[in-house]
Amino acid sequence: MSHHSISASTANPTVTGDDLNSLCASAQNYPFNFRGRISAKARQAEANTWDREAFRIFSSKTGNASLRFIETCACAAQCSCKSLCRDVKTQEDLVNHLQQKKRDPKIRYISIQSQSSKSRLKCPVAMFKHLCAFQQIPPPFLACLYSFRISHSPYEWCNLPLFTDNNTLLSRNEHTLPIEQLGRSGREIRYSFVLRSVESSSSVTTKPSPSWSIRQLAVYHSFDVISGQAFWLTCKGNSVNEEQFKDALNESEFLHSTNLRTVPEMFSASVDMLTLILDWCDDDWRYYINEIVDEVSRKADKARTVAITDKPDFEKIKRLVTGFQDLPTDSLSRTPTLESGIQLRSLARAVSFNHTRQTQNSSLRFEDDIENLEALKIFSFDELQMLQAALEKIQEALLVLKLNKQVIMQIREHYQSLMNQYRIPEMECIQVHCKNAVLQFCRRSRNVEASITARHEQLTSLLLLVKESKDMYNGILQYKSFQINKIYAESAQLSARKMEDIADRTKQETTSMHIITFVTMIFLPGTFVASFFQSGILEWPPLNPGEPWKLNGKIFGLFIGISATITFVIILIWVFVMYMLRRQPKIGA
Repeated sequence: MSHHSISASTANPTVTGDDLNSLCASAQNYPFNFRGRISAKARQAEANTWDREAFRIFSSKTGNASLRFIETCACAAQCSCKSLCRDVKTQEDLVNHLQQKKRDPKIRYISIQSQSSKSRLKCPVAMFKHLCAFQQIPPPFLACLYSFRISHSPYEWCNLPLFTDNNTLLSRNEHTLPIEQLGRSGREIRYSFVLRSVESSSSVTTKPSPSWSIRQLAVYHSFDVISGQAFWLTCKGNSVNEEQFKDALNESEFLHSTNLRTVPEMFSASVDMLTLILDWCDDDWRYYINEIVDEVSRKADKARTVAITDKPDFEKIKRLVTGFQDLPTDSLSRTPTLESGIQLRSLARAVSFNHTRQTQNSSLRFEDDIENLEALKIFSFDELQMLQAALEKIQEALLVLKLNKQVIMQIREHYQSLMNQYRIPEMECIQVHCKNAVLQFCRRSRNVEASITARHEQLTSLLLLVKESKDMYNGILQYKSFQINKIYAESAQLSARKMEDIADRTKQETTSMHIITFVTMIFLPGTFVASFFQSGILEWPPLNPGEPWKLNGKIFGLFIGISATITFVIILIWVFVMYMLRRQPKIGA
């Protein structure tokens, strides 16, 4: 059915039974068949939104719907009828229950549940459209249902608390839908809103898993100011609010059919039922906040009380940079005197001694540094992630509380406006007889706002604590990483210093061997020649014992000549060999 044909069929002031059947038969054309001050372009935009979002919000399984009707009777006179509670599973059951061709009950409450707060509603979109067409629920109510979809995120940012007013008290006749058969006048107080509050949960998958989570509640309410009929629709992930409404209808005397005879009485009952939702909005925040406090305070205390020694050791830095201990700073003579030579040798011995001693003491210092780091092993990156998760939870809670307060304020101002600003005949009876009920509701709403404000301030202070603890944790982890890197650097420096010591000792030993070799090369040729001369191979003239000692110049000259020549040749060979050995590494480089 097109938009124009629907408008033509609903132009009469009162809808007959056949027109109502036709309206319900065309329910799948919703929101085009909604009677209200909405342009064709706006209806098309709403329809496109429904087509795009419906499969995300509503379950596609037929026959597994979870709609519960809780209703009072529709008797105009005093009666003893009890409330009716019925589950609707299929669209056929829904059509049969709604289209019984009798007046709407004084109070009709419908609950639609989802498997969880992060799941789709257990209601096929065809059933929901039929319900919207029959009850003439405004299309903007879909905006209240956006968070009822499959989501793996622990936080919800797309469906925050909001309030929308769609009443028809001042609407033109062509924008209302009076249905005489159902007792509807078409003049209704209509609004929808979303509130979020804290409930105990065992299905949250965040790390660490909390026992409390934030859940949303979508509410649509209409009240006929002529007939007094009240309609409530709630969508939620469990039956908490449903049970509250059921208990209120069964246990509260002011909601019994015998006490709902006039429009002011029904209006007061409607306001009282709204108070139940406000109470739910403020119930369990203290436990949620206490849980966050318990989770954060342990980590904050641990970060605040840990003992960290972070005094700069400039002497140690100096030793690490220079590689030796403090030495005498007396100025050395620029001229190579005997005294300056002694000082240079003392300096060399001091450098060698202190260098070796520092290398030996470095291992002891590493043990002290490692023991200091042992106190920081209780801090891990997982705990920093936990603090970040707590920070996000607090930020979400702060936003929810702020918007909850705004929604409650809008609802209160809405009722105050109804009582003080709507100067129409339909509201006169309510304005005269329901002042106390609205006043009590306003008082209760202000109490809830004050409590929300207190929770908001408490969470604001907790937010600062978590931020400071997170910064402190981050600083400790950075300090821990820096100290570990410093230990590795010092360990590498110690290893290099040990290798340097080994190289120095090897160099010293090599120098000593060179000296020994050089001395040997000087004395060995002469010794060899002397032994050769004394071996008896060469015969020399015998010496008489009585003759005085005299130098045989010829023989001595021969000895010196042979020894010096051999020594010189050996030294040349040794120098050549050393030169070639030292040249090979340079060629290889």
